[in-house]
Amino acid sequence: MNLKVEVIKVYPFELPGKKSGVKAFADVRLGGVIEIRGVKLVRNKAGGEFIQMPMVEGREGSKPVVEILSKDLINSIRKEVKKALQETYNFSHYG
Repeated sequence: MNLKVEVIKVYPFELPGKKSGVKAFADVRLGGVIEIRGVKLVRNKAGGEFIQMPMVEGREGSKPVVEILSKDLINSIRKEVKKALQETYNFSHYG
């Protein structure tokens, strides 16, 4: 199954002087039937980027509200969030 990833809204969140950490939050729609609000685009210290699903606190610590099991879908979400951030805010350093 191939779900189309659409970024509804992207919110930059970059702290001055920090090269790692959360770079943006995004609301995404998958296949026109599922919306996930608060997806994070995170840059690690080595410069790599990944997404993190919204989390909820429980008795045993934080757990993702949504778990994406497909690596292809995770990569598609990351690419689309990054692309939307670049296009919306003209952030060339996210390339």
